[in-house]
Amino acid sequence: MDISSSSAALSGAARHYGTAKRVTAPTALDAPKPNDGGMLAKGVESFSEVMQSVETTATQYAAGTTDAQSVVEALANAEMALETAVTVRNRVVEAYQELLRMPI
Repeated sequence: MDISSSSAALSGAARHYGTAKRVTAPTALDAPKPNDGGMLAKGVESFSEVMQSVETTATQYAAGTTDAQSVVEALANAEMALETAVTVRNRVVEAYQELLRMPI
């Protein structure tokens, strides 16, 4: 097992965990700013980069230029990114449903 690639996978997973924690459990100090659409755009861009990385790694593996461990690490990062995206989506849907239940 290559230590440098393993630490890179852990660092990517930790980054995604930190993003999910910030998005799903905001505190009063982390209240969203009125015109802060940049965080969502950065999240979407990061998700896109992770998925592109998986495609690139899988293509390189098919061509025989990388090893299977790199593919597994890229897939683990992609799984964490997808779980984060689903969690964010679920929180947005819950908030929308809560708004719908509010009396006018």
